[in-house]
This record gives sequence, C-alpha cells and structure tokens, in this order.
Amino acid sequence: MMPRFLVRANILMYCVLGVFTAKGQAHKVDSLRALILNADDTVKIKGLISLSMAYQNSDLDSALYYAERCLHEAEALGHKESLGDALINLGRLKRDKGQYDVALEYIFKSLNIYKELSDSVRIGNAINDISIVYGYSGDWEKALQYFTEALHMFQKVNDLKGEAQALNNIGLVYLQYFDDLEKAEEYFLKSLEIKQARGDKKDLGTAYGNLGKIMEENKQYDRALDYYRIAGNLYIEVNNDIFLIENRLDIANVYLQTGKLHQAYDTARVALDLAIKTHSNIALENASNTLMRIAELQGDYEKAYAYLKLNTDARDSLLRENNNQHLEELKQQYNAEDRENQIKLLQKDKQIQQANLRQKDILTYALISVIILVLIILLLVYWAYQSNKNKKDVLAFKNAKIQLQKENLLRMNKGKDQLFSIISHDIKSPLNSLKGFSNLLVNNIDMLSKEDIQQMGGKINHSLNNLSELLDNLLAWSIRQTKTQKLELVKVDINDLITKNIELYTLTAASKKITLSDYSESDLMALADINSIHTVIRNLIGNAIKFSYPDGEIKIRAFNYGDKVKVSVIDNGVGMSQEYIDRLFDLGHKDSQAGTSNEKGSGLGLILCQELIKDNNGEFHVHSELEKGSTFSFTLPRFTED
Repeated sequence: MMPRFLVRANILMYCVLGVFTAKGQAHKVDSLRALILNADDTVKIKGLISLSMAYQNSDLDSALYYAERCLHEAEALGHKESLGDALINLGRLKRDKGQYDVALEYIFKSLNIYKELSDSVRIGNAINDISIVYGYSGDWEKALQYFTEALHMFQKVNDLKGEAQALNNIGLVYLQYFDDLEKAEEYFLKSLEIKQARGDKKDLGTAYGNLGKIMEENKQYDRALDYYRIAGNLYIEVNNDIFLIENRLDIANVYLQTGKLHQAYDTARVALDLAIKTHSNIALENASNTLMRIAELQGDYEKAYAYLKLNTDARDSLLRENNNQHLEELKQQYNAEDRENQIKLLQKDKQIQQANLRQKDILTYALISVIILVLIILLLVYWAYQSNKNKKDVLAFKNAKIQLQKENLLRMNKGKDQLFSIISHDIKSPLNSLKGFSNLLVNNIDMLSKEDIQQMGGKINHSLNNLSELLDNLLAWSIRQTKTQKLELVKVDINDLITKNIELYTLTAASKKITLSDYSESDLMALADINSIHTVIRNLIGNAIKFSYPDGEIKIRAFNYGDKVKVSVIDNGVGMSQEYIDRLFDLGHKDSQAGTSNEKGSGLGLILCQELIKDNNGEFHVHSELEKGSTFSFTLPRFTED
C-alpha cells in the first residue's frame, strides 16, 4: 500500500480555485475556462493551474493536459513565480502517475526558483513535495530528512497548514519505515490538533486515516474501522477520489484480517471502480492486488486470476515508459514453455533407458536359466528381442511425434504472441486516439476553432477506418484459424467483385488524389469462395492506396490465364526491397511500415490474403522495387460448366 502523503497545494492556487466540492465542481470548472479565455497572462496561468488541480483527484489525464499548457504559457511569459508554480504542479501529477524521476526533476526546478525569490512558504511546499516523492519511491531516509526540513521551514513562517502536514508525514515515516507506533502516534496527534483548529476537512481525513493505521497495527480493529470511516466521509465531502481509494483499501484490509471476506471484497471492489474512474495505475495496482488476495481466500481462483491479470497490466503500464518489461515477460514465457518441452523430452529419454535396463535384466535371467532349460531360454530370448524391438519402434515414433509437436507449438506460440501484440497495440492505439480527441472535444469545445474541430473529426474518422479494417481482418483470420466456417467453392464473377471494391475505396482514394483504374477483361468467372476473394481484393486495394503517393494511379488488371483467372493490383508507390518482401509473410517478424500519409497497419492483411488464396487452390505472388511501386497478383481456377 502506498503511504497516504498529503500533497499540499500552493496558497496562490487556492486563491483562484477555492475549495472544490462534488456539488460545485462542474460550475467552477466552467468558470475557470471562461476566466482563462478572457484573462491576461499571469491570471491565465493561475487559472490553468487551478483547472489542473480541479481534475487532480478525478482525471489525471485531463489534469496533466492543463498542467502542460500552463508550463508552456509560463515559459513564454518568463515570470519566475508563475513558472515555479507550473513546475511544482506538473511534478505532483507526474508523481501520481508513478513517474518519480521526472517528478523530482520538476519539483527541484521549482525549489530553485522559489529560493531565488526568497519565498519561504513556497520553499516549504517544494521541500514537502520532494519528501513525498522520496517516500512514494521507497527512499524513507531521504523522505524523513526533507520532511524535517519542511517542518522547520513551516514553523519559521508560522504556516500552520504546512506544519500540520509535515507532522503527519513524519508520523507516516515512523509508522511505515521505522515501525515505531508510539512515535508515529505522537506526530499524528500533534498534526490532528492543528487540523482540528483549522477545520480543513481534507487534512482531517488524512489525520484520521493515519490514526486508523495505528489502531490496525495494534490489532484494535474496531477502533481502526471507526477512524477509517470518519476519514472516508471527509474524503467524500471534499470529492477526493484518490485518497478515498486508499481509505477503502484500508477498510478492506481490516475486514480481511478479521475474516470478513464478503465485506472485504465489496469494499475493495468500490476502490477498484474508483481507480478505473481516476485513471490511476498506482491505485489500480493496489486495488486489484487486494481483490486477488480476497478471491484466493474465498477459493475463487478464476476470479483471482482475473484480478492478477488486471494487477499485472496496471504494473506494466507504470513501467512501460522506462523499460521493455512487456517484451521480457514474453521472453520469459517462451523460455518457460521451452524448458517444459525439454523436461518432457528428458522424461521420454529416461523411459527409453529404463526399458533398456529391463531388457538387460531379462537377458541376464535368461542366461542364468540356460542350464536348466535351453529351449525355454531360447524362446525367452526370442520373445525379449521382439518385445524390445517393438518398444524401441514405438518410443522412436513417439519421440519423433513429440519433436514435431514441439516445433508446431513453438511456431503457434510465436504467431500467437505476435497476434496478441497486434490486437493489444493496433486496436488500443486508435481507441486511445478516439478517447483523447473525444475528451478534448467534450472538455474544450468552447476553446476550439471550427478548423480545429474539423481536423479532429478527420483524425477520428481516420482512426475509425483503421480500426474497422483491422477488425475485419481479425474476424477473417479467426474464422480461418478456428475452422468455424467452411469454404463454399462456387461460380464467382471476378469483374463484379473488382467493381464493388473500387466503389468501396473511391472516396478513400480521392482523399489522396489517387485514381483507381480497371483494365480487366470481361466475363471472368472463377471457382472460389466469394467472401474469401472479396477480402483479398479489398486488402490489396487498401494496401495500394496506403503506399501510393498523391496524384498516383492504381491499376486493377484481371484476365484468363490458361485454366486459371489471374488478378493483379499494381501501384506506383513506395515499393519494397527484396529483404522486406522475404519477411512479408512471416507473422513472427512483422515490422510494418507506415503509408505515404503515415497510415498505420498491422501487417496481418497480406498474410491473410496469401492463406485465403491458398485455401482457394490458387497462388499468390509479389513483385516490387523501391520507389517504383508494387504488384500483388493471385490466380484462381477458372469456372467451367463441365
């Protein structure tokens, strides 16, 4: 569980923002947006900081968006006080995202600016925030050092709010690092005394939550629950979802320790829903971990596995910006599967050795018995020889079969991993784009020009087209892999299919000023599955548009070719090297290139085309040269009336 450090906002921010409550937050957000539109530079910067803070505990992505806008405005203005406020606000948000190195960089920059300004209150805030980041990252000794320095600074300037928070955070360090409950309680009570005098509900919630932790550590669970519930009600009043998540997880943990699994699950589930709402990967990781433990204790291993997967995804999201953790996990999975197959082979080898030992025993006993009954010995030897031969043949056959199965499994796992990568990346990418643009449209419609809205609409339409194309290919791929739909080989009018697909892509081609031309012979009939061939032609024309330059021409040429029908899609676009063509149909080594307008592709379409043509008793060919264009061709059996 992450410590409940209280992030202290700059006093000037509160002057602009006021106290946001669940009832009045929407109205104040609208007021701030209106203020930003009409304000001068310094007031506009303060308004952006306040708007960022309004989203801090409910939507981190929106909070980061306004914080980054604020930083750019402050840098352009060159006003040091505003720049320091923008940096410390952005540092706090990066901390809540789990990016501790980046957070420290921003907050230390703000501290240097405040020292230049000799602003004691802001210096105390920055030192306090630095301490919080060190605590979150697990460097407790550094955290205690800076918290103590912040406490002295706040006491020096008689800042009661800062003093109360510093006392609270020092108590947390003694609780969670030094395990000194008595010392922790001493600091918490000092902090609570100041907060009660000030009547700050947010700070009071933190104080009661920490006292609940003390009671929990002392196994006084009823008192712990009382404190946690008081804290939770205070967080609800001030609309602080981030702190409410940790509060609900604390309550769930108490229920867990007292054996009340049902109450623990319901409470932790509330925390998970809030974590999803706030887009906080840290909170999502903590909530899913607690739910996984509860499900294990309830014996519901299917649910425990689901929460384990959610926990892993949240943890991976935190690490993805700094390392290649996802790739390492896939490698480890592959190595584990490979080791498992090697163990199976070793077990088979051991069985062979044991069989050979048994044969030697039989021969030994037979030789010992030769004196007694020669005829029986000869019969036994003959029987042993035949038995051993059969066993060797059977084992050799099984080993060959296992080796083949191993190769097939490796190939299938390789394809499966790449396919999952395509699904997770190429579906998630357009969905994230859609989410981002729709969020900007909803929250900033009054600040966007008509041209901005048209541009975003075009990008949304482009993302939807990419997503639709990928889903069509994934559907066709899954149908082929699972064999849920058999091919129906019938008479197919190739000219009609080409015409329909040209009509389908006319608008897309026109957007890039590309001409689609049909140079096909008439009356072309093939024996094939119509849905498969429609998918192939659609993919080839779509690819040709993607990699053609504006004002280019794409030619579709079909004609009778002996007892076959041949169809070619020819473009004069970017083309491909022979090295790239050699990797084109290997799902395990895809490095799909972007189109001439930076269109994204999964690389799945061409592989699907090749396999569908093969299923329809045809052949698939590629010819291409860099910067000269590409020709994709396939043949199908001609339809005859015989």
